[in-house]
Order: sequence, then C-alpha cells, then structure tokens
Amino acid sequence: MNSYQQWNDALAARFFNSDMAGRNVYLYVNQEMIDEMERAMPEAGTFRVAVVGPPTDVDRCERVCQRALEAFTGWRERGSLYPPYIGYLILFVLAGDMSGDFAPNAYYPRLWELMVERRNGMVRYFDHMDQLWEDLEDWSVHDQQGRLGIFQARSIGGYIHVGYPLSQSLLVEQDRRNLPKIFYEADLAPAGDYPADELARTLRSPLARQVLRAKTVRLVENRQYVDLHYALLDAVAEELSTWDGTVGEPVAGYSPQQHPAGLAGLRICVDLDPVAGTIVASLRCKLNREFPDDGLFIDGELEAGDAGNDWSLPFKDQATGEPLDASKIDWNSGTTMNDDVLGLQLKLPGRDLRIFTNGIWEGINGFVETHMVPRDQPFYLAYSGAVWPRLEQWATTECQGFQEIAIARGLPEGWRFASVESAISDATVRDEFTALSLTSRTRLRLVGGIRSSTGNNFFHFAPPSVALSDGPPDTEVYRGDMALSRSGDGRTFTLTGDLPTESKISLEARNGEPGYRLSLFLTGDFSVTQMEPRFFLGSAGTRTTLDGDDPCIAGAYVSGMGVGIFVTAAEMFEDFAYEMGGLQGFLIGQRPGQIATWPREAFPSNWLPVWAIKKQGRKLNAMFTGELLGMAQPENPSFTPTRREVQDWKKLLWNQRKRITSPRDRHQRALWMLLQESARNV
Repeated sequence: MNSYQQWNDALAARFFNSDMAGRNVYLYVNQEMIDEMERAMPEAGTFRVAVVGPPTDVDRCERVCQRALEAFTGWRERGSLYPPYIGYLILFVLAGDMSGDFAPNAYYPRLWELMVERRNGMVRYFDHMDQLWEDLEDWSVHDQQGRLGIFQARSIGGYIHVGYPLSQSLLVEQDRRNLPKIFYEADLAPAGDYPADELARTLRSPLARQVLRAKTVRLVENRQYVDLHYALLDAVAEELSTWDGTVGEPVAGYSPQQHPAGLAGLRICVDLDPVAGTIVASLRCKLNREFPDDGLFIDGELEAGDAGNDWSLPFKDQATGEPLDASKIDWNSGTTMNDDVLGLQLKLPGRDLRIFTNGIWEGINGFVETHMVPRDQPFYLAYSGAVWPRLEQWATTECQGFQEIAIARGLPEGWRFASVESAISDATVRDEFTALSLTSRTRLRLVGGIRSSTGNNFFHFAPPSVALSDGPPDTEVYRGDMALSRSGDGRTFTLTGDLPTESKISLEARNGEPGYRLSLFLTGDFSVTQMEPRFFLGSAGTRTTLDGDDPCIAGAYVSGMGVGIFVTAAEMFEDFAYEMGGLQGFLIGQRPGQIATWPREAFPSNWLPVWAIKKQGRKLNAMFTGELLGMAQPENPSFTPTRREVQDWKKLLWNQRKRITSPRDRHQRALWMLLQESARNV
C-alpha cells in the first residue's frame, strides 16, 4: 500500500465508521489533527508529500486535481474499500482553515501556500472537483445506506467551486458535540423548523459562547460575509432536524439534572369550529427516534399511542381514556412531563403567542403548532391578550387579512385567536417575537414518503414531497431542468413523472438564480437489508437451495411460485387455520405493507401471506406459511401499499417483536429473525 492510499484510508475511516451511522459527516480537519496522525503512522510519511507529491516533482501542485480525477474515474470497478479521492478533498478542506496573512474570503492563496507554492488563481482542474464531492454523497447515502455516516455535498452560495471545501469547516466536531446542549437550553424541539433569526439568537447565548468554537461565534455575530453566515445557520438547522433529543454530558457549570438523557417536543393541536366559536385543543408529541412499542406513558397518568410519521396520538387519561384538554395547560409557562417508558423529558415551552398551520402534511387532522410563520401562506395565531399592544401594529400594517375570531370555549383564560391570510413584513416584531420573523433565505425539506434506510433513501412506491421551509413566494423547485408542480398550500411540491431508482435525484430551489440544493435516492425492489439469504426453505418446510423451478422462500424472498395449481391459496389457508383449531391474528406478506387482520379482513387477493401471527390472549406466535402457499399462485407484482399499511407492517414485525414468540424450528426461526431485521429499516 503506497503512502497516499494509507493516508486516504486512514482519513476515510476517521470520518466514516459505524459510530457515525445515520449522522451527518463533515470532513473538517485542521493542522493539529494532521500532525497527530503523522505521529501515529510515521511509515506513511507526511500528509503533504503523500497527497501533493515530493518537492523534487516540479509539477506536483499543477497536477493535484488531475490526479484526484484519475483516482475518481472508475474507482468502484477497482473494488476500493473507500473512495480513493478523499485524501485530496481533505487537502482542499485543510486549505480553508489555513491561518496567515490572508483576506478572510481568500481561498486559493491558502491552497497554494499549503502546497508550498507562492501563487494566486485557481488550481488547474479545480473547477471539476464538484464531481468528487457529489460522488462522495452518492457513496455515503446510497452505496452505504448511511451505515458509515451521511455526507452532503454542500456548496456555499456565491463561492462556486470553493464553496464545497469551505462548507466543511462551518461546524467542527466541537460545535456539533455541544449543539444538543444549546438546543436544550433554548427549548428548541428535535426535528423542529425555526426561523434563521431565532437560530442566530440561540447561537449567541451565554452557553453557546462558552462551548462553541470562537470562529463559529464570530461568524454568527458578524454578517459581513452573508453567504457564510446563512450557510452556518443552514448547517445548524440540519443538525437540529436530525437531533434525536439526546443531550449528552453536561458542560462545566451545568448539573446533570439540567441536561436529561433525552428530550422530545410537545405540540398543541387545535380543531376549530369558527361558526360555533369553539376550539378543541389537544396535546401531541413528535419524536425524532423510534416510537416505543406500547406508546408513551407520562407520569403514571397520561398515555399516547403511535400515530405514524414520528407523531403520537393525542394524549389521554390512562384511567378514563378521555383526551387531555390542552387548554387547561398554562400556555404562557408551558409544561414539562416525564415519559415512564423511554425516560424522556417531554417539554412544551412557554410562549405568549403560538402559530398553527394546516396539519395535512404532517398527517394530522386539524391544525398543528409550528415554530415559525409560513411565508405567504394562511395561518392561525393564538396569543395572550397581554401582548396585543405589541402585536397590533404588525397585525394591522404588516399582515394581510388579519381577522380575530371570537372563541367562546377552548382557549386558556385571557388568550385570543386570529386568522391571517399572510404575513408580508416583520419590521415591528422581529426583535421581540423571533417566531414571527421572516427571511428571504430558502430551505428545502422532504416531507412524508417512506424511508428505505437512513439518510434520504425512500421506497420508489412512496416518494416524499418537497416543502419550502422559508424563502420568497416565487421560488420554484427544479429536478434538473424540470420544474416540480405545486400542490396544496403552494409551498409544497410533488415528485412526479418517470423517477429513476438507485441513482441520485437532485433538487434545487431557484429564485432567479441557483439556490438551495437537496438530493434523495429512490430504492427499487425491496430487499432484506441488501443481504443475500443464508438459506431457503422448500415446499416441505425443510432447508433447500435456490435451484430449478421448485418453490422456496427465505424471509421476505419468495421464488419459484408455480401456476396452474388447482387449489387456491385462500382455500389452502382455510384448511390450515381449521387444523390449527381456529386462527385469529395477522397475515404477513413478503413486502412492506402486506398485512391483514385475520379473519376480520378477507384473505388478500393480490399478495401471498408468508407468515401467520396467531393471537393467544396477550401472546403472539409466529407461524411459517410459506411452504403451504408458496406454490399456490403468483402474487400481483403491481401491489402498492398505503403509508398506513407499511407502518402497520413495520410496527408488528419490528416495534412489537419482543411480544412475538419465534418458531421452534431453527431454520424457520432464522428466517423469522431475518424478516424482523428487514422491517427495522422500513
């Protein structure tokens, strides 16, 4: 192994490893890190010589990007463990962190200095390096399914080619390690959307000044370099969107009691009857982690089941089953609850005004509380009467269609409710009410859809929609040269047409010029965590191999199903259920969404059950039916499940796996475990 490959693989393993699974990866390096690695592997030589070349090579600097392109071309066919160009990308990132007598935005002089050259201007072929950054994202998100971390090819607007390496230095490991503490202290909810001004204010807090890198704090406070300032806030917003609520170790001066192991956000939801002048207010929780099998149980008094899409059902009283009336909570002070199952702290921050938008895109009926004003869209505003004098000018001069609604029942005492057609300015409120602040900064996020694995990987039969979190109303979203169609509220766009699978789909928000970018992948045929089955079971239920046309099955794989059989699958299953002394429970098929409640629902007509889950009191037993039905009839290849069916399929197979007794037969038990594991990533 040559010295460059040693450095490339060592650096790659440092950033991409199993500890980073599902987490964002930034290729941030500084000279101290490089010096440490040089001491740890002296046989590889110095980093600069390994990547740039020895001083005796007079053209070494001119050919750095050319060699990077050569390493990139066809690298997957060569069977490399890691992309072989990572070392070159690290060189470009290291240049952006170079100290010295440089202008703050001068990148190329830093790169030449790092390569021990006194020159200016772009390095030859540097304008082709975007291919490498984009390919690294493909590898981490699509090839590796986020198992070693998720890299996003970001480019800071206005800097074109150098925007890629500069974006990697926005958040260093120290910053990312401490952001959860900052989020917690500021009452920011996991997976929440917040205005840029509120994020900036959060990063200027005393705790943030204590634990963040000085360079990061300066970038937040100094808006001289606007693109860098907002790019940093975008990166912080992405960290918040993936934060699962884990706080980690407290910093000096903050007791462990102040920083619990986990946090989840509570939201108020309302059903409005404007004619009767009534509101029904409920309380839900949004989790950015796997929902507990049996739901949430709060302080021995409240409970809430899983509503799907990371949301709980409305909380209700454990004893009576009556829904919690959220209007009885002090909205000004908020409330904090403790979950008995996960040990999470559930927090509803105190607010003197609350914003509500249509919950359709969250899969919720009625209106759901949000943390920011939706730009150029209708919304509802609940506010304490005490703050009206400070809101009145904004409501009357900076809003269109502000209309107070008389509410006779359903609000806390002293609170008022209004509808707003759109907010057109924030000049009089942005300093005091950051939730009402507007920004021209555009961000995209993916909503809905069914993920096939971590990162932006979705099943092709359930792609997400694309939502504008902020930005001007005339912003369009493009896939290549094709503008996406708006739907519903005008801020959401639908992915339609012939969408490719197993390749990157790049999206871009444009408002007269290129803007915010986002990408995703659509998974084609469902496979069991991309693993080959270890063995198959034949029609007799015994171990076999995948040879010929004989029917056989392995977990979610079914092969060799014959046609022309005289007995239908439904008839065969009726006989099977009779022999088992009657069977009540669930039927499970080979694909996500193939689930039926038996015998309440009819035997499925367009897919074949592979397993029957028999209910015996509170117990569930897995029974293999593949050898019975695998040769009965072929299933309909066009089967398309609903989102709810896929969620129910996963909930039974994975979330409730501890309640289900596995088959006694060791081969069947292995297949059952394989199927459960396949449901984990749905």
